[in-house]
Amino acid sequence: MSRLAGALLLTLLPLSVVQAQSPSDEADPASSSSSSAISEDSTIRSVSELLAKVAQQQRHLNYQGIFTHQDTNGSDSFRLQHWVDDGVEYQRVYYLQGPEREAIINKPLGCQGAAEKLLLNRASSLQEQRSELEKLYSFRLLGVDRIAGREATILHIVPRDPFRFGYVFSIDRATGLVTKSILLDENQRPVEQFQFVELETEVPLESFVNASAPKISHRVRAADMTNCEGTAKAEPASWRLGWVPEGFAFAGERQVRNNIQMLMYTDGLSTFSVFLDPAAQEVAIEARARRGATNFYLGGVKSGQQLYQLTVVGEVPASVAERIGQALQPKS
Repeated sequence: MSRLAGALLLTLLPLSVVQAQSPSDEADPASSSSSSAISEDSTIRSVSELLAKVAQQQRHLNYQGIFTHQDTNGSDSFRLQHWVDDGVEYQRVYYLQGPEREAIINKPLGCQGAAEKLLLNRASSLQEQRSELEKLYSFRLLGVDRIAGREATILHIVPRDPFRFGYVFSIDRATGLVTKSILLDENQRPVEQFQFVELETEVPLESFVNASAPKISHRVRAADMTNCEGTAKAEPASWRLGWVPEGFAFAGERQVRNNIQMLMYTDGLSTFSVFLDPAAQEVAIEARARRGATNFYLGGVKSGQQLYQLTVVGEVPASVAERIGQALQPKS
């Protein structure tokens, strides 16, 4: 639930254009005309304007709806409520299947996590042909969709290397909310999707404040999910990665529980985390697993005489998760 809730906190992209197509990587520069150059510049400018407003437009909106979440293990349905009250952003995700429960997430309206800050910084320079984000992904605006009875624009994000996944977003034309999201694996196959089936915007604040709570509730503070307070460090204090895919930056570290360390990395869109748990035994488990779009790699690493069970978790290809885990080393 925490990864899904975290993804929802980043929602999502406001609309600035209807249709465009970014230039193909195989295009011959010698055959480019002045009109195609203008089209290319216009596309990059439109996408940069769209991405530069990520997680800003929706933060001031009061809305609610029902969405479905589907991955390789099945599907679930949820009721989502989002509102702002006295400078604090709230998000309530209520399970419509299984035991009655919900998650309530809150953070100051101005709080931005590392992924949001990195994406905004890179998107703001996307008009430069060799900006970091444009080197990592190709962006295509592909036309109009209709989700939850509302018109939306389709944004296709294609990775330029085999080290990250791709995305397809359907962006509500009236509000800029993402009403459908598909995550594509390294073979461009859909492995995870969420989609609104009902969406109501401009909802009065009292509709959220007076809503009855279920019997079981789980509350999450922004500080529990992302470092939105203080200055982020440039690198982990005790560990270093001998290899990390181009474009991924260190996003922070913290102790989660029982001396387990968590290191976080992001390229602004994709994320992965490395967990380090002091092992009680002399042998670490080595294994690989997958749930939906999330790959897991388990291995072992030593720091001095202490053996750590490491786990790499992220929406990256399995081979990437394994290579990251095997490249982790303690600082001398």
